[in-house]
Amino acid sequence: MFEINKIILTLLSLLALEVMAKFPTDPKPCKYGDKTCIMSTIEYLMQEKSQGFASLNLVKTEPLKVAKIVIKQGAESPVNIDLTFTNNDLVGFSKIKMVDVKGFGKNLATKHELYCTASTLSLIGDYSIKGRVLVLPITGTGISNITMVDSKIRIQFVGSPAEKSDGVYMDIKSVRMSVEPGKMIFNFGNLFNGDKILGETMNAFLNENWKEIYQEVRATFTKAFAQIFSSVINTVFSKYPYEKYFTE
Repeated sequence: MFEINKIILTLLSLLALEVMAKFPTDPKPCKYGDKTCIMSTIEYLMQEKSQGFASLNLVKTEPLKVAKIVIKQGAESPVNIDLTFTNNDLVGFSKIKMVDVKGFGKNLATKHELYCTASTLSLIGDYSIKGRVLVLPITGTGISNITMVDSKIRIQFVGSPAEKSDGVYMDIKSVRMSVEPGKMIFNFGNLFNGDKILGETMNAFLNENWKEIYQEVRATFTKAFAQIFSSVINTVFSKYPYEKYFTE
């Protein structure tokens, strides 16, 4: 009988530890709408938990994996290209600085906004491109590195309540993202079948005209990134009921 009771007590202790482990104590929950705390928590997660944080369902964000981005601009655009990025890494979010947040109050069914800056964000990986950029033809397949310098980033979304057996969760809808870089640096490898002179000339041309080029592709570019961050944020808020992330 003693052994049975001991086994039961051991199982109950393990169960209690498992329940306690469900809710992380680091970082501590913020008060509803507490901008300073929420911004500090986001920076902490991006910087200190950039390799993933299972306790909050946070995936690895440094680098953040980007499976595929397709940019197709029609003939009416000065940047008339078919550009595909595959198996890329987005590098730099571990050094973001939060500027402001809106929302995250008791009423989850409202607009939430995140404002931050990033000194450098680099998209690195495989690419293929063909078409025309402004007045010049372009073609190539290889490794690219597109870096945004001193970017201002805004992410907006609307919370939608999802009732489950253990509480009300927040799904995020209508995600929008804007990125305003202070500068962009293009480096496409193996342009024109590896022609070094043509490749260097084209990269120089792209860098000289980055503002005009970004203006043409920004809508498609930011829409793709909005979908990526929508998945990251939704996964975090799918871990627990919304109220568990905050305190009174």
